[in-house]
Amino acid sequence: MRKKASSLLVALSLVCSCTPFCANADSYDSYSANDIITSYNEYYDDGSYSIVTIIEHPTGSLRSVKEGSKIYEHIVSGNTVWTYTIDASFSYNGSSSSCTSVSDSYTISNSNWHLNSRYHWKSGNTAYGSVTMDRKLLGFTVESVTRDLTLSCSANGTLS
Repeated sequence: MRKKASSLLVALSLVCSCTPFCANADSYDSYSANDIITSYNEYYDDGSYSIVTIIEHPTGSLRSVKEGSKIYEHIVSGNTVWTYTIDASFSYNGSSSSCTSVSDSYTISNSNWHLNSRYHWKSGNTAYGSVTMDRKLLGFTVESVTRDLTLSCSANGTLS
């Protein structure tokens, strides 16, 4: 009996170690706490909420260059249903800064959600991204969510 219980515990721990427990575990696996600049929640009237996180990526010895991401996680009933991310690079020199590149990506974790549209662009020292996701039931759109993200860099290299 004792051997069966320990085998069950080993099997259970293997399964659990491969499964993220919190809604945003998979988004942050490759980042250390030092990379996360800020993270905050936004709550909506329908009971859903989001976690918005700004992450700075190490650039090694490159001074005057910053790279970062802004991640938006849409959470319903405690589960992440989709995630939208903008990634951007910036140059700065102490008196000015500019966004040199921007890209975006998304993941859908719930099959009821579908990408409607997404756009990204840059202007001055800011990267922009916009996404619209639709929740469909029986082929009909029952909810549409649009979120806009911005990621900026100051003249001193601070991401916000």
